[in-house]
Amino acid sequence: MTRRQLGFVFGLLALLTGAWFALRSDGLGSGPAGGTLDLAAAVGSDVSQIRIVEPDSGVIQLGIDDGRWMVNGYVAEDSLLEAMLTRMAALAPARVIARNPANHARLGVADDSTRRVEFGPAGDPAFVFLLGGAGPEGRFVRLPDRPEVYVVELAAVRDLDRNQVQWRDPTIASVDTAALRRIAIKRGTDPFFEVRRDQSGTWRIAGALADTAVIRLFMETMMDLEATGFPADSFVFAVDFDRPDAILNLYSGVLPTDPPSWSLLFATVATRPEVLVRRADDPIAYATDPATANLLVGGRSRWRAAP
Repeated sequence: MTRRQLGFVFGLLALLTGAWFALRSDGLGSGPAGGTLDLAAAVGSDVSQIRIVEPDSGVIQLGIDDGRWMVNGYVAEDSLLEAMLTRMAALAPARVIARNPANHARLGVADDSTRRVEFGPAGDPAFVFLLGGAGPEGRFVRLPDRPEVYVVELAAVRDLDRNQVQWRDPTIASVDTAALRRIAIKRGTDPFFEVRRDQSGTWRIAGALADTAVIRLFMETMMDLEATGFPADSFVFAVDFDRPDAILNLYSGVLPTDPPSWSLLFATVATRPEVLVRRADDPIAYATDPATANLLVGGRSRWRAAP
């Protein structure tokens, strides 16, 4: 090999070595400024507050209060939060896929068009990242004030796209139906009528046998009664629950003086297809469909067994 060829080879090696060190110094190792981001470690395992700031400046505030997750003052669905945090805790370190700020808008991680996710107290979060768009390998995230864009597993962060309503717990009532002894229903201005379980376990209405199929479906529904939606507060305020269209009281006690274990109030509005329902001891209103409402507070004739 000639001297000139050797010089070319050594020059090329020097160039490659310099490029390698440049990439190293630009962060191709691990860590927030490097080629990987350990989102699981950054979020941590003891999360009790999450704040999501939407591109339109709307805020979703998730936090634990008295042992339950809440979302903007409403009860949230605990299982959603716990499942999401479990998936995030199992995340492998995310790799960097872009460094040029010119790519931020295309990847959905520009400051003015992305969701900002904060873990920790509002105003002093322990960790923050920006949640962007999605690609074939997953979801794009970026740390504020950093140019690097990382890709994380889509399933781990997909729930962060939920709006406030989608975080809420749809459970209206979870009843221990095996303990029920009496069902009392009031429709409009009519007096209450009752369906009772006798000592043999047989349900009766006014002494006659109750329809076992109706009783079975009623019990299955009340074990886990879930809302079909959440009406807007402005709409609920216009509904007079002091004069509901129907009342459902469930009793576990047998004495006439025993208070109801559950009391649900039902209201209908002529201009709306759904039926509103709320617990008597809770001002939060839920929506249910007319078929479910009819099952729960239908007239006395539907409770009687066919002759």
